[in-house]
Amino acid sequence: MGDPNSPPSLGDFDKRLRAARKAAEPPEAPVTRQRELGLAYRVAIEMVVGLAVGAGIGWVLDGWLGTRPFLMVAMLFMGFAAGMMNAYRTSRRIADEAEARDRKMRDGDAGRDG
Repeated sequence: MGDPNSPPSLGDFDKRLRAARKAAEPPEAPVTRQRELGLAYRVAIEMVVGLAVGAGIGWVLDGWLGTRPFLMVAMLFMGFAAGMMNAYRTSRRIADEAEARDRKMRDGDAGRDG
């Protein structure tokens, strides 16, 4: 039997730490049709906002510098590119999360079978 005054082993600490981390994890939000629709709207809004901000900045600069419509057109294209990049990053992150969720489900199913 162990000495009651001796410190716990590292293996015991590791088990308790893993259990505490698992208990502290927030529950995973269920994938619903509304959530998917919200994500699709988010991607679309990011594209539109990129265009609007680019056009707005170009319009203000054109008025300030008197170069109508050159800066507005140039900034419109830059806003389009920025909106597309934001939409791509968001959709890539969503796809990565879905792959991780699928992998986790597959690994959980394989663990129960074997």
